[in-house]
Amino acid sequence: MFKKGTLVFTDGLKLHEGAGLSAPYFTARAIVVAQSGDQYHGSIEELPVSDLILKQSSFLYDGVNTREAHKLYTWPRNLGDHKAWAESKKAFLEQHVMHFPLQIRAVEQEHHLTWEFITPEQFKKMPAGITYDEAFRDFYEHPGNYFFLRKERNDPV
Repeated sequence: MFKKGTLVFTDGLKLHEGAGLSAPYFTARAIVVAQSGDQYHGSIEELPVSDLILKQSSFLYDGVNTREAHKLYTWPRNLGDHKAWAESKKAFLEQHVMHFPLQIRAVEQEHHLTWEFITPEQFKKMPAGITYDEAFRDFYEHPGNYFFLRKERNDPV
């Protein structure tokens, strides 16, 4: 589940589809620095990356203005075609989300996120007093070994 903080989706983009789901969605593995008050915790987690581009989520593209996140990617011609939806979402996630550092500014409900891109340098700067899981240790001790992509702040994706 998403929490306020920073993260980078690194790998493991996986499609979930089938009976009982209203729409296909994707999960991916992420390096996460979650914030709770003035406490920070680092972990490696599998998160529902598709939540970033749900209708309920908002993309903060210039530090002030937001756009409904579901308008960031190209919708399929046939809106009832689950395979086309999945392909469109996957293309967007691979091109614009995977390997780009993000900041989750707000989590208002289970699937309502407000997020923006941040620089790799901002992501790699660890907060004082951070605690972390063992899986996060390598990133904490060797952040220079990790390469992340960069988006310009005013890039509306």
